[in-house]
Amino acid sequence: MAEIYDTNHARVKAFIACGKKNIEMVETLVREYKPLFMGKRFLSDAELSVRIGISRRTLQDFRDRGVLPFYRLDGKVLYEESDIEAFLSSIYVPKF
Repeated sequence: MAEIYDTNHARVKAFIACGKKNIEMVETLVREYKPLFMGKRFLSDAELSVRIGISRRTLQDFRDRGVLPFYRLDGKVLYEESDIEAFLSSIYVPKF
């Protein structure tokens, strides 16, 4: 005879928990996904400052000194991800 499962059964609760976790992961992906533009990904000033942990003023200083290449589009500053990766690689100091 087949067992009847209700919402209080451990297997049903585990299944629902997995479903909720999957929904949260999909929502995160949708929220954070950056589509490619001409095969490249771009970050805004605010996104980059949060991602690498420096102030937006420091980014402004880097732009003024020509340290970081950037695009200015109608007042908005964009950085190409590959340029940021190259910059970070160039200043990387390995641990001893």
